[in-house]
Formats: sequence, structure tokens, C-alpha cells
Amino acid sequence: MAALFFMVIYSFAINGVVSILIIIAAVQFFFYLFTSKINNQLQTANNWLHGFFNDSLNFLSFNTDAKPWPFKSNDGEAQDPEEVVEAEAEEISPEEPKAQDPA
Repeated sequence: MAALFFMVIYSFAINGVVSILIIIAAVQFFFYLFTSKINNQLQTANNWLHGFFNDSLNFLSFNTDAKPWPFKSNDGEAQDPEEVVEAEAEEISPEEPKAQDPA
């Protein structure tokens, strides 16, 4: 039942995010048109919203069980812990050079 609740909430959120992304793209176009440079703050907001959109869509389409923001950590790696490989190190001693016979 909780999954259904989150799916409904995130589906409404995606609808709003798409509208905001379109508005940001239009504003960014006008910044570029008049200044020949992109606005870094708009680009940062666009990247964050795009990431939220992708995370939400993956959650809604059952590609992942991890809920998007605000349940996801900022670095995105809290859901997927790093793989730890344990191994033993073997010391290798250098070989001593053999004495050559001058014969």
C-alpha cells in the first residue's frame, strides 16, 4: 500500500518537473540568445531536476526499489554500497644476482 502511495506522489511530481524543465529550457535559450553564454545556475537546476526525473521514472517503472529525493542521499551511493574485495598480499623477495665465473 505504501508503494502505491509513493507511486501516485512521484507521478504527480514528474508532471510538474517536466513543466519546469520546459520553462528552464526556454529561459536558458533566451540567455544564450542575448549573451552567447549559458546561465550556470539554470544549468545546475536543470541537471538536478533531470536527475530527479530519471530517478522517479526508474522508481515508477519498477527498474529500482530505491525511492528518489528526498529519500535518496545527495551522493546517490548510499543505496548501492561499494563492493569490498578482501585478499591476502604475498611478499616477493628480490632474487640475488648469481656470481659469474670469469673462466
